[in-house]
Amino acid sequence: MTERTQIERSRRPAPGAIPKVQLPSFERFRLDNGLNVLSIQHDDMPEISARLVLSVGSVEDGRDRAGTALLVARALTEGTSERSASQVAEWLDYLGARFTLDVNHDATTLSLHFLSRVLDGALDFLAEILTKPEFASKEVERLRDERLDEIARGLDEPRIIASLFFNEASFGEHPYGMRTGGIESTVREIDRDVLHGFHQRYYSPDGATLIMVGDLPEVHELRARVGKALAGWVGKPVSGAPLEDPASATERRLWAVPWAGPQSEIRVGGLGIARSDPDYFAVSVMNAILGGLFSSRINMNLREDKGWTYGASSRFDARRRRGPFYAATAVDAKASVAAVREIVTEMERMKIDPATDEEVELAVNALTLSLPRLFETPRQVTGRVVQQVTYDLPDDYWETFAENVRAVSKSDVQRVSKRLLDTDRSAIVVVGPVSDFRSELEKLAKVDLRDIRGNPAEQ
Repeated sequence: MTERTQIERSRRPAPGAIPKVQLPSFERFRLDNGLNVLSIQHDDMPEISARLVLSVGSVEDGRDRAGTALLVARALTEGTSERSASQVAEWLDYLGARFTLDVNHDATTLSLHFLSRVLDGALDFLAEILTKPEFASKEVERLRDERLDEIARGLDEPRIIASLFFNEASFGEHPYGMRTGGIESTVREIDRDVLHGFHQRYYSPDGATLIMVGDLPEVHELRARVGKALAGWVGKPVSGAPLEDPASATERRLWAVPWAGPQSEIRVGGLGIARSDPDYFAVSVMNAILGGLFSSRINMNLREDKGWTYGASSRFDARRRRGPFYAATAVDAKASVAAVREIVTEMERMKIDPATDEEVELAVNALTLSLPRLFETPRQVTGRVVQQVTYDLPDDYWETFAENVRAVSKSDVQRVSKRLLDTDRSAIVVVGPVSDFRSELEKLAKVDLRDIRGNPAEQ
């Protein structure tokens, strides 16, 4: 009879060797029209992932036309001067390609994923939607109506309302306080001329970057084929005033949105960091301990100890300028005010109760050990390189990521906690049956009552 192996269960198994991310070197070239191209050979499968990064986002919308950048990107495939919207869709189907887009405050990314044998066709498709969008009034009206429907549906979701209002309470008039997709009043004012003008001003190859990863030809051949397809894309973007850092709040702000129901959605936070901040890695570890992991302090407090919620988390959304930091949860309405107090308490505790060796180890391992799995496919690789391009990160950023995270010490965690977790100048948003606990909310800060559209409500 085989002797049964004894397993030691009283101690956590030691982690394995630190995995390394080793990307091939970028091949770089610049076309005559100013377009930068980064390519990485990844030929395990006959596929290519291409992402075009334009350094134009919703901050260029203007407050009275918020939602423009998003609608411009959506309209690109809704008809060109050569093809109708249905013909563009048929062309995409014929290529067997998948087109997606992402518009945030800082950038617009257009993505194409296709088999390598249709490379030239995919490049021609990209060139046509970039240089010849029709912005037909009928299609623009349809896209506008669809966006208005999305906004209306969002008003039925307390979690969406809480997140949107948190940005507005945190950033005020700064462009980061605008909603990427706009609001009803701004979207209704967007017509064909607005989209066409935005496209003319900002959709330029000069300063844009095309990232290509997959089964690619040799770089000299790739340059010739990309150059041929995109030679007709010309122009320089209109440069506006540089985006300034948002101003820090001078006091605690509390927005309360009446919403009948058994739960309250809660957001607590304020200004975080820019993506280029030298403390980025220390902040990442600190946030993992505070609310970024299931085992984090906030989640253990509100979920495991108090039983008020299914989950509570925190996040730093680092942007070109200082982005938001917030803790988020949905709790039993009766525990709304107590939950806010506990979140604030945990933020304060991060500054005075140093992280333990175990907390730092768990955070570091969570941020690093699964990293290689995020680079297995061309699509995953281009998604990571987009971050490097958008935020001007160094070429070896991902190769050195684990090393930089593991260099974070307990004192670093406490230092950035003291620097950033300023609860006296935080923003708090509560969406729930606030009339049931308003008097208690008033003890936290002056209550600014809002309706679901963000307008001041009757006090």
